[in-house]
Amino acid sequence: MIEPTNRATKKFVEIVANVTPHCHDVTRLLSESMDRRLPLRTRLLIRLHFSICVWCKRYGRHLKLLRNCSSEFPEKGCEYGSATLSSSARERLKNALQGMNR
Repeated sequence: MIEPTNRATKKFVEIVANVTPHCHDVTRLLSESMDRRLPLRTRLLIRLHFSICVWCKRYGRHLKLLRNCSSEFPEKGCEYGSATLSSSARERLKNALQGMNR
């Protein structure tokens, strides 16, 4: 949570903290929101929580970024899956792995 600098801000943060879910619950709800649509009240409480917690807001942005990136991956997955190693590179890896096991 942000550190309040004056009494009015401190009171606002206390009120919001009391009516919104805790950070642990917000992160769980954000993860659930990737699978299903949350009720309006829950979505509003999460938005209100974001006004006092930059960490949960950042976590939500990261989840959206990961979702957007992963949605593009299946389309391009075949491009990356067809690459193979040369026989000399395979041999070097094999030797390196055998050296680690000793």
